[in-house]
Amino acid sequence: MTHAVEAPDKISEVPCFFSHETGAALFGVIYHPVGESDRMEGFVFVDAFAEEKLWAQRVMVSYARRLARLGYTVLRFDFRGHGDSDGRFEETSVSSRLADIRCAAGFLREQTGGRLQNINLLGLRFGATLALLAARDLPGVRRLVLWEPVINGAKYMKELLRSNLVTQTAVYKAIRFTRDDLVEQMKQGGTVNSEGYLLSYTLYAEAEAIDLLAAEGGTQAATLLVQIGSPGQPVKRDFVAMQERLARCRAVAVAEESFWREIKTYYAEAGALFQETTAWLEGKS
Repeated sequence: MTHAVEAPDKISEVPCFFSHETGAALFGVIYHPVGESDRMEGFVFVDAFAEEKLWAQRVMVSYARRLARLGYTVLRFDFRGHGDSDGRFEETSVSSRLADIRCAAGFLREQTGGRLQNINLLGLRFGATLALLAARDLPGVRRLVLWEPVINGAKYMKELLRSNLVTQTAVYKAIRFTRDDLVEQMKQGGTVNSEGYLLSYTLYAEAEAIDLLAAEGGTQAATLLVQIGSPGQPVKRDFVAMQERLARCRAVAVAEESFWREIKTYYAEAGALFQETTAWLEGKS
C-alpha cells in the first residue's frame, strides 16, 4: 500500500494494490472518511465496461468522494486486464470479473479490520449488471445501487461489435467483415477490436448469455435502479420489469447526460443522479 493522499473536505484517498487468488495484483483506491465514523457499511464500485469506464471516470471518483464525506468507506478498483491491474484484457471474461468483485469486497473488509458489517455494491452500465450478478453469491451485500444497468447482454454485445463496423467504414469505406464474420473470428480463437479493446469469444459468449429478466435467482439486497436520460422520461419497460422481479427494488429516472459516452458536456459530477442516490441511501426517498 502507498501513503494516503489527502483530498478536499477531510477524506483520505489511499492508492493500493491487492492480491487476487490467481496471483495477479489488482489496483484500487480506498476513500476513507477522516476521523471516526459510525457507518458499519462500505461500498465497492463496479466500473462500466471498456471505453465507457474511461468517460465515466470523473463522475465515479466524485461520487466515491461524496460517500466518503458522508462517512462511508469506498473502494474503486480496476478489473484484471484493465487500468493498472495485472493481466491482458483479451484473457478476461464475465467470470473473471465476478471473481474480481468478490476479491475486492474481501479486500475492503480486511482493510477496515472487519469493522464493516456490510460491503455494498454500486455499479454503472455493464458494471451494474455485474454488481447484480455478484450480489447473488456475495455475503454481506445489504444495498445495491445500479446506475443504468445493461439488462440484455446480447444487445450490448451487438452494440460493441457495431463500433468495429463503424471503424471499418471509416478506414476502408466499406464493411469487410460483417458482425457474423467477427463472431466467427472469435470462435476460431481470434479477437475483435472494439474501440481499442480486444474481445475474446469467452467474454463475448458469457456476456451474450446474460438476460437479467430471464435469469434465475435474485438478491435480497435493497436495490436502487436508476435510469439516466432526458428530462421527463418515464422509467422504461425493462427497468419496471426489473423492479417487479427483484424483491426490494426501487426504479427511478433522473435527467443526466450519458456521461459514460464521449459527449460535449464536461461532467465532473452528475448532480441529479448523486442527489437521488444519496437520498435513497440516507432513507430520504
